Amino acid sequence: MEEKVIISLISVAMGWLLAQGTVFFKDWWAARKLRTGLLTELEDIQDQLQRVILIHSRQLQIFALKGMEPTASLPIQNMFFKQNFKDAFSHLNRSQRISYQLIHASLENLNRKNEDLAKFAEKSYEDIKLKPDDQRTLATIDVWGDRVIALYKTAMDVRWHIAYHLRDPKSPAFDLMGPMHESYVKYEQELDQEVKGIIEKAKNLKKEDFEKIYDEKTFSKG
Repeated sequence: MEEKVIISLISVAMGWLLAQGTVFFKDWWAARKLRTGLLTELEDIQDQLQRVILIHSRQLQIFALKGMEPTASLPIQNMFFKQNFKDAFSHLNRSQRISYQLIHASLENLNRKNEDLAKFAEKSYEDIKLKPDDQRTLATIDVWGDRVIALYKTAMDVRWHIAYHLRDPKSPAFDLMGPMHESYVKYEQELDQEVKGIIEKAKNLKKEDFEKIYDEKTFSKG
């Protein structure tokens, strides 16, 4: 009789352990899929940023030649983050959470600024064509150029933060006045010089060099 009771208790215990193990495995697998999805999306965004950076790099060259164009890059999507971050939140450490939120907030800012640039360029371009006043045209182009510079730097910043995260996805620690901060400050200084270099080199180009990519109407009379 006692053996039957013991066997029954063991069976119950084994069933409970198996059930707990199944639940644990399901949770672990779901968490793993979420973490993998977030990282995969960062890699996708990194690739898409190359397109955006190329577009803004060419716009910097156009700006250097006193021109502008009424277009902007398409937004970069981050649907997985938007739909799944709340579920992944508890499965991430503090460094990971801060890093993801910083990256995607910066990406949203980039998309929003790109949309604003498109609206500004479209409206301004129409004004330039309807009222071809040279001084006003050059002033408008200066404003457009400032926005392009800001967008180029923002896109490069997002790419830097993604690269930093992917180098150590388990602990992408963000410090103040530490190695990471020093590296970022140095990068920002180099980025400023890079932007100046693109603009200065472009001044030696001819407007005709862009005819294969841009319509001649893109440029002002100046």
